[in-house]
Amino acid sequence: MTPRPGGLVWFDEPDPPRGEQLSRERIVAAAIALADADLRGEVTMRAVAALVGSRTPMSLYRYVGSKEGLTDLMVDEVYGEISVPPGGWRERLHGLGTSGWEAVQRHPWFARLAFSRPPLGPHALAVYDTALAALEEFDLGAAERMGAINTVLGHVFGSGLALLEERAMRERAGLPGEADLAAAARPYLQRITEEGRHPHFIRWANDPAHLEPAPQSFERILGWLLDGIAGEITPSARCSG
Repeated sequence: MTPRPGGLVWFDEPDPPRGEQLSRERIVAAAIALADADLRGEVTMRAVAALVGSRTPMSLYRYVGSKEGLTDLMVDEVYGEISVPPGGWRERLHGLGTSGWEAVQRHPWFARLAFSRPPLGPHALAVYDTALAALEEFDLGAAERMGAINTVLGHVFGSGLALLEERAMRERAGLPGEADLAAAARPYLQRITEEGRHPHFIRWANDPAHLEPAPQSFERILGWLLDGIAGEITPSARCSG
């Protein structure tokens, strides 16, 4: 079967050839390795073909259908790294968030691609199904249940996008660490301090503690979000889970 251009691999999945050197699993693993190594998480079919030892990128399409099909498979493979632990609703959604954050730190490109393709692969559906089960006991509509899940995953993906963009920015600017950025900015900050411009920002920048761990860490924001979800579910939900 030949997939429609842009069609989801789950809808128009080609039957991967059997008994050959290449395989869908090898192709997806190679694409993920290349995306992990690239600052922007970019992957080309030519680069994947070279990594798996294929003479032409066209040979890959027999296994993944299209470039979009490869994207579907890559994204779903990372969804397979996300887990929802047992427990009450809060433990389960907290685990969804922290597990997702661990996954996007390993694969920052995942946060970008997760927005580009519908999450309908088997691993993605398993994650959503298990997370939705955590809210089954409450009298919530379908949109509210999914909204709670997407609130948590939105935090995961937003944080992942920030990580991806910051990593690329620091590489382009040649400022890999906070100390490098501080050293480069010091003369400029000194000048605007002396000019008296932007006093509130300068007060923050000149505070010796301004680089200490920020209060809006991933974990803390996740806690705030779960508090908000608890308030929407039921007043007693804050004490459950």
